[in-house]
Amino acid sequence: MGLLPYEEALELVLSSVTRTTPVERRAITEAVGRILAEDIKATFNYPVFDYSAMDGFAVRSADTKNASPENPVELEVIGEISAGEFVETPLERGRAYKIFTGAPIPPGADAVIEIEKTRVAGNKIVLTEPVEEGANIRKAGEYAKLGDVIASKGEELTPGKIGVLAAFGYGYAKIYAKPRVAILSTGSELREPCEPLLKPGQIYNSNSYSLLAAVLQNGGEAVNLGSVGDDYELLKKTLGETVNDFDVYITTGGVSMGEKDYVQFLVEELGFNIKFHKIRVKPGKPTLFATYDGGKRLFFGLPGNPVSALVNFYLLVYPALRKLQGAKDLFKPKVKAILTEDFRRKGAKRREFIRVKVHFGEEGTVYATPYWNVSSGDMLSMGFANGVGIVYEGVKEVKKGEPIEVILF
Repeated sequence: MGLLPYEEALELVLSSVTRTTPVERRAITEAVGRILAEDIKATFNYPVFDYSAMDGFAVRSADTKNASPENPVELEVIGEISAGEFVETPLERGRAYKIFTGAPIPPGADAVIEIEKTRVAGNKIVLTEPVEEGANIRKAGEYAKLGDVIASKGEELTPGKIGVLAAFGYGYAKIYAKPRVAILSTGSELREPCEPLLKPGQIYNSNSYSLLAAVLQNGGEAVNLGSVGDDYELLKKTLGETVNDFDVYITTGGVSMGEKDYVQFLVEELGFNIKFHKIRVKPGKPTLFATYDGGKRLFFGLPGNPVSALVNFYLLVYPALRKLQGAKDLFKPKVKAILTEDFRRKGAKRREFIRVKVHFGEEGTVYATPYWNVSSGDMLSMGFANGVGIVYEGVKEVKKGEPIEVILF
C-alpha cells in the first residue's frame, strides 16, 4: 500500500464506524462529558411565570404614562414580593408592590420600574418618568415553550447542559455507553514507570499512559494492557485473547518495516480487514488501521514514537471514539493563529502537524509558538503543546507573523 492522504485515511476510519455503543440511563450527576442518546424536551414553559428581572416596584404602566419632573406621579406601596412568593390579589390603580429579582409579577401589574428611578416618600413612591408596558419583566415561556427541544441527541453534556436538564426537573438522561478501549504497547525495551531501568537501551513505557489519559479525557473507558516484548507468538497470543473484549484496540510500535515489526503481519493472520497502512503525514507515517469481528470493532496500530502515537490519536482515533458515542461534533476545535517563530522544513511531500502552544495576546489575537524540536521521539514536546499547527503538502516554510491553522487538544 502507498502513502494515503490524510483526508482519505480519516474517511476510511469514519466510514468504518457503523454502529454506536449501547444506550444507558444514568443520573445527571454521572453524565457530564457524555453524549446524549435522546432529545430532551421542555417539561413546561420556561420561565413558568412572569417574573421580575430586577429589584424595583411592580406597577401598572398606565398609571405612569403622564409622569414627568413637572408632573410627578405618586403610587401607594401596599406590600412586597420576594422570590418564591406569589400574590393573588390584583394590583389596583394607583398602587404598587415592592418586588425583588425573580419574584412573580402580581396580577394586574405589567411593568417593573427600577428602584433608582423612584423616590420613596413614606409608604409611597414618586415617579418622574413613565415606564413602558413589559419593562423589566421576563415573560412565561420567553426562553422555551413546553415541548421545545432544550438539549439534542448527539450533544455532549457540558456542565451548562447538565444545569439545563436540572432546571426542567430531569434527574436522569439516556446517554451512549463509553467505548471500551484497549491500549497495548509493544517493544522489548519497555519498562513500566516505577520499575528500574536494568540495562542500557531500556526506556519507560510512556505511550500507554499518555493514550490512557487521552481516552479517559475524551469519553472512553480505557484499559491499559501494559507492554509485550518483540515476540511474535506472545504478541499473537495476547492479541488473540483480548481483541474481542473491546470496541477499539490500540497498539503502539511494531508497525514500521523492521524485522521485529510484527503487528501488520499479526492482524492479517488474525483475519483483520486492513483498511490502510502508512499515511502521508508527519509524524506518524506508518499508522495502521483495520476492522475486525465483522467490521464491528476497530484496530489502530500507532507508531511507537511517543509524539506520533499521541498526535495520531487526536487525528484519527478521537473522531472514531466520538462517532461510536453518537456525537454530532466529531473533531477537536480548529483555530487560526499567528506563528511566533519561523518554521522551515526540507521536504514538503507530507502534511506535517507541528507541536505548538497556543496563547492569547492583546485584543484577543491568537498566537502559536512552535516547539523547538521536531523529533517524534521527544515526549517533552507533548507536555509543552496544547495543539498542532498544520503545514500542508507543498509548503516548506511558514514565516513568523503568518497565520497557521491549529487543531486544539
